[in-house]
Amino acid sequence: MPRRSRYTLAFVFSLIALCVLVACKEDETSIVAHKTNPNLVPTMVSNHVQTVISDSGITRYRITTPRWEMFEEAKEPHWIFPQGVIAEELMAPTFSVVTQLKCDSAYYDELKQLWSLNGNVSITNGDGTIILTDQMYWNQLEHELYSDAFIHIERQSQIIEGYGYRSDESFKNYTLRQVKAIVPIDEDKFPRGGR
Repeated sequence: MPRRSRYTLAFVFSLIALCVLVACKEDETSIVAHKTNPNLVPTMVSNHVQTVISDSGITRYRITTPRWEMFEEAKEPHWIFPQGVIAEELMAPTFSVVTQLKCDSAYYDELKQLWSLNGNVSITNGDGTIILTDQMYWNQLEHELYSDAFIHIERQSQIIEGYGYRSDESFKNYTLRQVKAIVPIDEDKFPRGGR
């Protein structure tokens, strides 16, 4: 073999060996220490969310929101829905909506399992009852909803307005501490569908 070919061959093998050594070297990871306040910086942000919640393999609830911020590392872990949320209770097997809740913004305290629903809160349930208010709390541990804000309730036969609302999760058993108005509805003169 000519001398020049030997040098070329030696150079090629040296180059291959160098490449193998460099490729086999462990990757170095650099961690930059950066302090953030977990009470102010979310651990996760999701946009355009639609999720379902099942119970015993049956889809029961659907949650839709433009933005969901989770603060899992905060002193008091919580979720924020700054652009509103729509929560729906679904009826199996057709998945028709039984109860729908809408609001402009919401806050959920994970430890207390307490929802704070704010701004244009609207709740509609299967029997046609409509509840409108500016603020509603939902305590999942106690299975009750309550509000001290002004509340407007439309039922099949009457409209009730007042302050100091408290109800079970079905919205059928409720109390209103300060009733301001009860207006009977005559379906013949004012049909509900005409709004």
